Amino acid sequence: MMALAVDLAVTRGDRSIEADFDVAADETVAILGPNGAGKTTIVEGVAGLVPETRGELSLDGDRIDGLAPDRRPIGIAFQDGVLFPHLSALENVAFPGRARGARPRAARAHARDVLARVAPAVNPGAKPAELSGGARQRVALARALAGDPRVLILDEPLSSVDVSARAELRTLLRRTLDAFDGPRLLVTHDPIEAMTLADRIVVLEDGRITQIGTPGEIRAAPRTRYAADLVGLNLFRGTLVPIAGGAGELRTPDGPITVAWPGDVRPAPVDDVLATLAPADVALHAERPEGSPRNVVRGVVEEVAILGDRARVRLHGAPALVAEITTGSAERMGIVAGTEVWASFKAVELRLMVEPIAADTL
Repeated sequence: MMALAVDLAVTRGDRSIEADFDVAADETVAILGPNGAGKTTIVEGVAGLVPETRGELSLDGDRIDGLAPDRRPIGIAFQDGVLFPHLSALENVAFPGRARGARPRAARAHARDVLARVAPAVNPGAKPAELSGGARQRVALARALAGDPRVLILDEPLSSVDVSARAELRTLLRRTLDAFDGPRLLVTHDPIEAMTLADRIVVLEDGRITQIGTPGEIRAAPRTRYAADLVGLNLFRGTLVPIAGGAGELRTPDGPITVAWPGDVRPAPVDDVLATLAPADVALHAERPEGSPRNVVRGVVEEVAILGDRARVRLHGAPALVAEITTGSAERMGIVAGTEVWASFKAVELRLMVEPIAADTL
């Protein structure tokens, strides 16, 4: 089975972007990260477009990093289409075949077939400037497929598409990725694209991979604050220390958090422990709350995002928090940016990620 193995470092000025991952023959892997993380740079390194690239790139066990860009069996639909402006849609799609030595008539015939399948509503004679963003992206996808590549790469395929056209194009992308017989690589900053189109996700932050896993694995156990924000969770990292009453204290750089001590972990300090907390488990109060919650934080509202009948409230505090409350509650409390509020959450609501230590190691 064909598999793409990537182990590359790409230098851009004084910055280095590194990536080490693989893509199985029947798999779609998404490279997900914020703008400026280095996602497109990695794609350009895979394509051979960046001279300052070192490392290894292999397909089905054969090294291809020594091949010139036009000899690599890779089809790429770049961000914003990047079509040749002076060529028609048909000639753009025919270009890969002609570049590989196909006769012009044969290349155009094959391009017409691919264009009819991927972009049936596009006029083959239209120039890129005459097309909408969605149409240009369809033509770019057709061009990536027209060279009969063994690897398919889609770089931010929905970034230049109107919101009204994204659902239809997302359906086309899913169908295309599922039908492609070979490794598929999707580059995106949109967690919805990654979660709905990919089998596995490579999280890239500031030029380094911080996590690799299935969408379910990343939702269940995000490893960084960025990943936690993507899946809508609060994430805390620190040293776990036992305290009285069968509880623990997670000592984070932003302050301590009380948690329930995990039953399969010995009562001793544990470094580098992660804890997640759902925003819906964070209560907000106009005054300091009294009663059972073991964690109380005073903070200032940074942002309020309305999602239907729910409001996601981002607080600047020690630690920083995201809470989710009803819009009615937000209105009654007068919660807007700059408001000072109190937040509380129970120790038992925090989910710890810590390796259990067997009792016989004590």
